[in-house]
Amino acid sequence: MRRDKIFQPHTPDSYRSSARAQGGTGCRECGAVYENGRWMWSASAEHTTQLVCPACRRILEHAPAGELWLESGEYLLAHHKEVFSLLRHASADEEKLHALERLMNIEDQPEGIRVTTTGPHTLRRLSEALVRAHHGHLSIEYRDAEGVLRARWRRE
Repeated sequence: MRRDKIFQPHTPDSYRSSARAQGGTGCRECGAVYENGRWMWSASAEHTTQLVCPACRRILEHAPAGELWLESGEYLLAHHKEVFSLLRHASADEEKLHALERLMNIEDQPEGIRVTTTGPHTLRRLSEALVRAHHGHLSIEYRDAEGVLRARWRRE
């Protein structure tokens, strides 16, 4: 076994604290609860401490972890409503499972539709759902220095 291989550290996320929150801590913005080392949706409202979870901080500061561009074209104009519905439905499914993975915004712009998310997993799930349902071409890139997952989808 070689021991001279240098491993690259994981890109730090400034929105996730290196110190763990105390169990039972709740987010004052969305109500997510930190339990057993992860943020989750919980029915119990017995929070000892209130703070803002990483996803809510990203939303408040307009700092997405994922950005999906849907390039404008004839297909997107004809199926605009279906695409919006698909994106909202897929993000709702992901949010139920993972409290920190949320859809931030879907905005129409002249060059297409810009979708922002609080986490890279939501972006991948939205991108994959879009390709499964509407086909087209998807390209995904992650630049280590930025810490933002970017994807582009287009269909002629």
